[in-house]
Amino acid sequence: MIERLRRSAAHVFVDNINSPELNDDDAHHLLRVLRIRESDEVSVSNGQGAWCMASIAANGEVHVISEVNREVEPSWRVGVGFVPVKGEKPELAVQKLTEVGVDEIVVVASARRQVVKWEDDRRKRNMERLAKVAREAAMQSRRTRLPVLSVLGGVADLARAGAAVAEPNGDPLTPDDRFVVIGPEGGFTEDELGGFDKKVSLGDFVLRAETAAIVAGVMLTDLRGRAS
Repeated sequence: MIERLRRSAAHVFVDNINSPELNDDDAHHLLRVLRIRESDEVSVSNGQGAWCMASIAANGEVHVISEVNREVEPSWRVGVGFVPVKGEKPELAVQKLTEVGVDEIVVVASARRQVVKWEDDRRKRNMERLAKVAREAAMQSRRTRLPVLSVLGGVADLARAGAAVAEPNGDPLTPDDRFVVIGPEGGFTEDELGGFDKKVSLGDFVLRAETAAIVAGVMLTDLRGRAS
């Protein structure tokens, strides 16, 4: 069945997998943009691991054509935290982290050397935009579990939670590492770094912040996959 999911003509999320209904935006995207026909098989998921195959009528009604499947949860959850950078780079990071299978994405809204400031009035709007990016990326990649996306005011909470911080002189990543934090363009200050118990390396070169976030996600999911 998993191959059927991967080969679906489109993938969409619904609130209730037992009685699926499309929202207006998804109906427009499937019927008008992708031009999905009733003969096409579409995969439908509740974003929490349950999914089924369906057909979409011309009026947007969803007709289930398979049993409801439940994807096995991963061996362990992995996550990446990053400090926002300029332009659309946060969207790129969230998009790619979602596509490679990261379970939790945390935006660190404030760091001392941070160039882009997420003030309170912008934070909600920015997070709504990132949530939309994550949802679209999950649809494109046929994920059945949406990543958990959240925002923190600073790095201290992540450090206390046992996350590792990416640093050029760090140790190699191991399966014991489940969450990696990426600093801003100028890096974390010594005080901020001092809160982390472990520093990990993402390779031999100095990466851009958004690249480092993506690389961390790839490495964490790869380690998990090899250990499963």
